[in-house]
Amino acid sequence: MRGSAPLLESALRQFAVVGFEGASLQRIAADAGLSKSSVLYHFASKEALLDAALRPAVEDLAGVVDEMARIADAAPRRAFLVRFVDYLLEHRLAIAVIFNHGQALAGHAVIDEADRLVRDLADRLAPGQGGEREVLRFGVALAGAAFMLVAADRWAPAHVPDDELRAGLVDVLGEFVLGPAAQPA
Repeated sequence: MRGSAPLLESALRQFAVVGFEGASLQRIAADAGLSKSSVLYHFASKEALLDAALRPAVEDLAGVVDEMARIADAAPRRAFLVRFVDYLLEHRLAIAVIFNHGQALAGHAVIDEADRLVRDLADRLAPGQGGEREVLRFGVALAGAAFMLVAADRWAPAHVPDDELRAGLVDVLGEFVLGPAAQPA
């Protein structure tokens, strides 16, 4: 759909806040300043809208995973983590949908693809350490980051500027994912 960015942004906002089941095409359309019939003209269903809204983030995630595949030691992995946090910030609403509502959306192709990419990324961040504890650590880190991307202002006494949120996410994800030994002195 030409000029669909506002519609896709509205869809992501609704999916992130109330979940896929709670979001209605009527509310998404109204938020984007469109009629429900114009949304349905371009997207056959709410599922097609979900796919279109999440697809750019999933495609970019594939690039992030490919980038991680080329990194072996701790210093470049720390630099990668900064790049990954930038990815999370750029796609914050899509990430919130994927991580916070993904369980309920299992079976949707775009969600299943994102899940596969996240598992691949986890394996690459902690090669040979794919035990239950490392999987738990990675899952907690990503779910917490996804939550904070959309809820930071609710949990902070004042608005958290993106540069402060970015720095905090880099530090906390670094501790969780890379471990304290990989942190700068």
